[in-house]
Amino acid sequence: MTDVVFPEMSGDADQKGVIVTWFVDNGETVVEGDMIAEIAMDKVDMEVHAATAGTITTLVPEETEVAQGDVIARIE
Repeated sequence: MTDVVFPEMSGDADQKGVIVTWFVDNGETVVEGDMIAEIAMDKVDMEVHAATAGTITTLVPEETEVAQGDVIARIE
């Protein structure tokens, strides 16, 4: 199992961001490198890509505030 974490985009560890869009659904199969989400923090948008292939389970709904380093999905 591989955790997908909200990346550190700011030096301020307390700063939070949001999941703007999931490009995959729960239970969907992903391939390494697939774009799986768009996230935003402090006026910066970033794409999140699958680090491995497998079946994804999203843990955080869109538009939910998330701390840097939090697990937002898992790939099995």
